[in-house]
Amino acid sequence: MTTGAVAALEVADEEFLVASLIERCPKAMMIRELLMNAIEAAQQAPQTRRLIEISAIEIDNTQKLCIWNTGPGMDAGELLRICNIASSIGKEKSLTGNFGMGAKVASLPSNQRGMRYRSCKKGRVHEVILCKRDGIYGRLRRHFPDTGEYLEVIDVTDLASKEGRSLDEDWTEVVLLGNSVHQDTVKDPYSGDPEQDSQWLATYLYHRFYRLPDGVKVTLLKGTNKLDGNRQFEPIPARLRHFEKHESVRLPSGIVVHYLYDAPYDKASGTGHNRSISGAVASAVSTSAVVYRNEMYDVRRGRNWTFDAPIFGIPFGAKHISIHIEVPDDFTVVPDAYRQFLRHTAGEQPHVDARDFAGLVRENRPEWLIDLIRSLAPDSASNDEVRSELQKLLNHLRVKRVSPKVVPNGPTNVTAGSGPAIDNAGSVSSGNGGEGARPKPSDLSIVPTGAKRAEMFKNLERAPEIFLLYSEAEVEEKGIRGRAALYTMEVGQLFVNMLYPAIGEMKSQLEAEYADTNDPDLMRSLVHQHAEKTMILRVGRTVVYALAKQLNKEWDQKALDTASSPESLSMAADDFGDAMQNVRRAIGKALRMKRNAGDAIESTEAAA
Repeated sequence: MTTGAVAALEVADEEFLVASLIERCPKAMMIRELLMNAIEAAQQAPQTRRLIEISAIEIDNTQKLCIWNTGPGMDAGELLRICNIASSIGKEKSLTGNFGMGAKVASLPSNQRGMRYRSCKKGRVHEVILCKRDGIYGRLRRHFPDTGEYLEVIDVTDLASKEGRSLDEDWTEVVLLGNSVHQDTVKDPYSGDPEQDSQWLATYLYHRFYRLPDGVKVTLLKGTNKLDGNRQFEPIPARLRHFEKHESVRLPSGIVVHYLYDAPYDKASGTGHNRSISGAVASAVSTSAVVYRNEMYDVRRGRNWTFDAPIFGIPFGAKHISIHIEVPDDFTVVPDAYRQFLRHTAGEQPHVDARDFAGLVRENRPEWLIDLIRSLAPDSASNDEVRSELQKLLNHLRVKRVSPKVVPNGPTNVTAGSGPAIDNAGSVSSGNGGEGARPKPSDLSIVPTGAKRAEMFKNLERAPEIFLLYSEAEVEEKGIRGRAALYTMEVGQLFVNMLYPAIGEMKSQLEAEYADTNDPDLMRSLVHQHAEKTMILRVGRTVVYALAKQLNKEWDQKALDTASSPESLSMAADDFGDAMQNVRRAIGKALRMKRNAGDAIESTEAAA
């Protein structure tokens, strides 16, 4: 097409383009696209009939997943057109809206045998099947032996009526036939790649759709949920009655942060479930996510969430606490073409990450949540001595920046004058306020007057807060199984794995060396105390030395992160050999003092 001064681009190889669009689409987007189409249609039905039903129907003795919704139906011509790529009826195409490509593109890779569309309009039901045959995606041509015709759209009104579908209102239905006759698309929607658990469908809905439009009801019929009978899907905000505490904090930017506390279901049972599991058709694990236009993006759950939680200001209790960051509709983000991710609209358009908002979440935590987190934290009071020692070391290392300059004639303070931040054309003022009153900086790395340290770096001014993890669950939650410690730089917190093998190895060596002591109980107590303190100090000192490197221009943030990583801290813990001599002296001294005290008591008793 040519209009004005521009000749529109055309597609030279349509088959390749269609196949490329379909086969590049993430398979997991299939349910999102199908349900979003159903929601948009159901919204246009009468208020009391905005219904979506997800069911299991039997075809050729195999269960197939079916999504049915009320709303405007399609006649034969409309159904034919809607099956084209990027085609839509009654919707404006938009880069930020649901623009007619997704459901077909996302579903066909896992339904190459076919996806059956049926739609009822004014009492007539028509059907079309999208599929892949001989390497080509398209509409299946159906053969009528009586006439010899091959048609892409057929009238199935009588069949639909016999199957129990009403002809009194408009509706649309999609059935996923999978990649083979025997594929159960209710339990195995992606033909084993990837594999799904028994509650995959409800879990996906819970972790994608944050709200449903007014009046729209989604029901998972028997066979599509883990419970008995039919169950209505309720997104998270509709289930807040099951949460012990929740609060939404609206920020000046328009962002709303939702803080949710899902208390343990039953501590006595030891199941580990959260209370909101009651009546839920999916698991009730806590999550973090970015919410945009009522959909959830960058959803983190389980270990992925608990590992990241400390930077959000939730060092403990993350398995019971959810954080949802809801950005306004006009926020500077846009979904990617397949609606799997959000992208920032500026610069290189990186993916939107929930961690981008960690500082906002941390700074705006409600008081009740802060108190709750404190109540869940292990006692760190016993580490005050270690932390004090680390603070002294940190203070000493930071003093290096302002130390006197040492010269052959003795120490002297560094005087003002030319240097890397002084423009040679500038001069030092004599106080007259003229143009030469201040040196002109030429090094952009020098912090300008009036600037302050970024919030996250204020935590680096002090020694890390130390938390000792003694249980397998605590270690697993922090993601440091097989690691000595985890340091969270953003909040200045150090989590030490007290089950780390190096501690046990140190204890074994020391107990073997002092096996012939007269007081084995005291010896074991001393060994335990010194082995643990040594490990805490070793990882703590490694963190402090890493923090001190921020004074070095050659060390960027990536280098600082590497120096204080769990792997670096683990190697520091493993290399405890050079600390053994000091520990031996301390243990030997304590044992001698105890032995001498005992000898003195015996002498006094003998003299009496």
